[in-house]
Amino acid sequence: MLASPIPKEETLPVKLTSDVERASRTMCKAFENSYANDYLMKKFFHIPVEEKVSRARINAIIHYYTTCYHDLNGEIAEANDFDAVGIWSRPGHHLPATLSDDESFNKIFFEDLTARKHEVMPEGMDYYYLYAIGKDLSHPEIRGSVRKILEEYKRKADKANCALALEAISEHARSVYEYFGFRTYLEFQFGVGEVNSKCEPDLQGEGFTAYLMLYHKDAETIFRA
Repeated sequence: MLASPIPKEETLPVKLTSDVERASRTMCKAFENSYANDYLMKKFFHIPVEEKVSRARINAIIHYYTTCYHDLNGEIAEANDFDAVGIWSRPGHHLPATLSDDESFNKIFFEDLTARKHEVMPEGMDYYYLYAIGKDLSHPEIRGSVRKILEEYKRKADKANCALALEAISEHARSVYEYFGFRTYLEFQFGVGEVNSKCEPDLQGEGFTAYLMLYHKDAETIFRA
């Protein structure tokens, strides 16, 4: 049975949840049409880009990582009865990098991004890391769910005097995060010469463009651009 639509003025608060099944279902719906995410799921799970991967297998990988964050001291936040879900690691409890079999990808997505974060943030500052956030697109009538999660974590970061960090893997995502006060500190490409923009194998493929984005309440004065 489907939950009743929640009017905008009656939206529910953000809650931490252990229900990885429902959280995963929301994330699977949110990323159903994200070719960049499909590419990343393949890389993280050591699947060759040319191998056919069903939507069911991609969804299983999404579920696996949702479970990992829950099991390894991360936080799974949901808003409006799982209309949106955010998956975070906490300051002092970051998950180990899931290295791929591709050294060049590892350098781009892990080494370079880690180095850039250390360049930008003051020494000793920690952060909440947003692994992924997504909305159940089958319920467009429910609004404000992603906003609630991002604003709640901005509040938590402000209180702890720490940062928020993420990678935006689309222009739309980048614009959303900018609206909430995140700034871009590195533009980078991945999958170039491997896949085209639809994650199809292509030696001349353009791959994907992504952005390392950070938030801090005093970013203008303490972050090094």
